[in-house]
Parts: sequence; C-alpha cells; structure tokens
Amino acid sequence: MFDSQMTNAVPKVHPTTREALPDDPMEMHGFEVPGDPELMLRILVEEYTRIGWGVDAMMGLSKDPNYTAFYAFRKSLGDAGLRQAISRVVARCGVMRVTTTETQPMSERLVQIGLPEIGSACDAHGF
Repeated sequence: MFDSQMTNAVPKVHPTTREALPDDPMEMHGFEVPGDPELMLRILVEEYTRIGWGVDAMMGLSKDPNYTAFYAFRKSLGDAGLRQAISRVVARCGVMRVTTTETQPMSERLVQIGLPEIGSACDAHGF
C-alpha cells in the first residue's frame, strides 16, 4: 500500500517534461536474444511484407546497423544467404500492395424520395 508520508518517494514527473539522461530506460536498444533465428527472420520478413516492402527494400535495411536484426542476419548469412531466405518467405506469403484511386465527387443534386400511399403494403404491416 502507498504511504504518502514515505521519505524516499520519488516525485511524479510527466515523461515529456523530464530531462533525458544517458541511461534512460526508454531509449531503444537492440540486442540478441536466445531463440530460433530462422523463425525470427521469417516473422520479421512477414511483418515487412505486410507493409509493402519487397526483397530489395529489406536487403537495404540489412546494410544499416540501426536495423539490428536485419543487420545481424546479413552478417550471419551473408548477402546471398539473406536474400535467398527473404525471397523464400516473400514467395510464400507475397507482398501487400494497396492502390488508392480518387474519383469525382458525387452530384450535389438532391433526389426526392416519395412516401408510400396510405393503404399500401406498408400500412398493412403497421409501418
């Protein structure tokens, strides 16, 4: 339970108003974790294909050390091995592509909709 009389309590400070420190826990860090690298690569490639990235675009990421996972896979598999692994996943799931088309606005003309006559089928059903 929280005791408002605690002497070692830290004052509440909104994250946007506090200063950024060198050991800030909110800073992004990439690092290796144990697991199945083949599964990791497959999931990573599937995610990028869903946002429309193809093989060449992902290979471009692998040359940038800021994209830790792709960069590490390239160092581990080499250019040809990574391209082959990415191509295999892309061939299986495809790349999401979206096209938007703008059309001419609908007419501003109003259309009068008539009401049914009294005694019609709508009256018989209580509408």
